[in-house]
Amino acid sequence: MKLKIVLMGLMMAGAISMMKVSADEAAPSAEPAAVTATAEAPKEITALDQFVIFWNQGGLTMYFIALLSILGIGCALERFAHLSKSRTVPDGFTAEVISLWKAGKIDDVAAYCRDNKSMLARVVETMIQHKDSKDYQEVKLFAEDKVGRELRLENRKAAMLSMAATIAPLLGLFGTVFGLLGAFGTVAAMGEMGDASVLADDIGKALATTVAGLAVSMPCLFVFGIIKNRLNLYAVLLEEEVADLVNQLFVRK
Repeated sequence: MKLKIVLMGLMMAGAISMMKVSADEAAPSAEPAAVTATAEAPKEITALDQFVIFWNQGGLTMYFIALLSILGIGCALERFAHLSKSRTVPDGFTAEVISLWKAGKIDDVAAYCRDNKSMLARVVETMIQHKDSKDYQEVKLFAEDKVGRELRLENRKAAMLSMAATIAPLLGLFGTVFGLLGAFGTVAAMGEMGDASVLADDIGKALATTVAGLAVSMPCLFVFGIIKNRLNLYAVLLEEEVADLVNQLFVRK
């Protein structure tokens, strides 16, 4: 009886030892599994990564759209820097010209215009060339003609913005159509017209150029409108100043 009890105790001790060994062997295997799960965690996509993916989807067309955006930005900065009131119709210029002209200091007026270098100063230089004219209508005609030419030159300098706003969406549409050709080529090769997932990737790539084209076009068109309105305002002010100069200097009273 005692022998049976001893044997049963030995068997239970062996079973417990085997369970401990199995637990110890299972624990290390859990650690690599946890490490593997950590290593396979998806990498977070940053805004830069998304931009690179978007750029690569657009293909070669994106470079032309980017070139238009650079030209548009350069043109906008140049116009905002140079198309100002001080460079068009500076304050106090007309009063100073009238004062010097009526004092008979025509040479001082010419020097003042050379130093000022504004659009109105160039118009006054045209008046100086006809200072001996007795017909104020003739002087006014020459002055208005000079004003028109100056305004057309200033308007031409903003043409790059208008061109970028027009061509950028067309380039985007071209890239989209070209990408759709590839999409339908893929469908034709796979022969599965009913599977929308076949088209999804290629269509997404194709639409990237349209998005880029519109993203360039809309700001360019907005800035072009601002510059156009500013130029129209300065044109009105310039015409008023020229009319005042002709009236004060050439109309006999």
